[in-house]
Amino acid sequence: MSEGIRRTCREFAETLVRLGIATQEQADAGLAEAGRFGFDVDEKFEDADQLTFLVGECGLGFTMPEKMSGGVDEGYESLLRDAAACSGGSVVVDDIELVEDEDGEEYLHVRRNGRSLWYHTEHDKDFRRYMDWMAASDAIGDLVPGGDDPRNFHQLDGDPLDAWWLLLTPEQAAGLKEFGLPMPDSLGNVVRNGLPTAEPGTPAWYLEDDRLHASEESRRFLDEWLASMDTALDRWRTAHLPDGFPFDFSLESLAALERLVWDRFDGPDALKAAAGDEFAEGAIRYIGETALRLWPCRWTYQHSDDEADLFANDPAIRSHTPSGFETEVFPSVALRLLVADREPGALAERLEDIPDSVDDYRRALRARTAGR
Repeated sequence: MSEGIRRTCREFAETLVRLGIATQEQADAGLAEAGRFGFDVDEKFEDADQLTFLVGECGLGFTMPEKMSGGVDEGYESLLRDAAACSGGSVVVDDIELVEDEDGEEYLHVRRNGRSLWYHTEHDKDFRRYMDWMAASDAIGDLVPGGDDPRNFHQLDGDPLDAWWLLLTPEQAAGLKEFGLPMPDSLGNVVRNGLPTAEPGTPAWYLEDDRLHASEESRRFLDEWLASMDTALDRWRTAHLPDGFPFDFSLESLAALERLVWDRFDGPDALKAAAGDEFAEGAIRYIGETALRLWPCRWTYQHSDDEADLFANDPAIRSHTPSGFETEVFPSVALRLLVADREPGALAERLEDIPDSVDDYRRALRARTAGR
């Protein structure tokens, strides 16, 4: 808060209008409602966040309550619909459901503009009046409009309990901070607007969704990587694999590959020195293709000019699952760990997250279907 600045409710209303957060009609209605409850709208307050109740009186924003008056199901429903309404109609939530699978795991399902989003949740089984705030925060972050809309959700109050939140541009958030509000936190995630035309849940849907939201450079690399897959693996098999190698894309063949890798690279430095080596690249391709033949997953690639981005510029395997279950495995990382740790069975173990995520998603889907 700005030192020595005392603020009134009327000044806050004027600031909301000036910043384009509220219309004059909304501000007038909010001030009138505050006056009706006996609040002196011209009284000066030392702490500006004591004035944030006016946001609700103006019909704006939402609060993150400490606990629900009812159950958590109703709590998520009310919170996320209020958050979606902040977009002015560009974000539509038409399904919110708390799902418990056969193993007792709970997931929050939210359908945003036709896309299913899932969040793993943890609740007190005996006292279900407190939401999982981590899951709720992730869900709220996914309700930002995204695209060319720069707005994120911002917390206005210093205390997160029952705090007021607004969907704001960076300039609006800066204006409220200048007014004296703490603005301690914000929420916003990478939003995938637009849906594939393929049937939802099919391999074609996931492949199309990746391409729909990938950069041109990412699509170009992945197209070239996949187009050369069979030729590269045939060349690798002929040039680098011994007779009798079980070239069948099985987990057993990965154990045989581990022995070849250890014979060739005595440590991480040797593997690093072989960057671009045909054997190493062939091993990366084979590890990924083994996963593709065993489980529902696909190759993916994310290009970045930021050298510090550890999850870019490296082909990966991604499970055919939506958010909340999605797993990515980098075969190159699996290879590096294998050389460093030299633990038998490490390649197969590294891939286990893929079938685990698929199984978790299938259990959640069964539970959701059974509850309808």
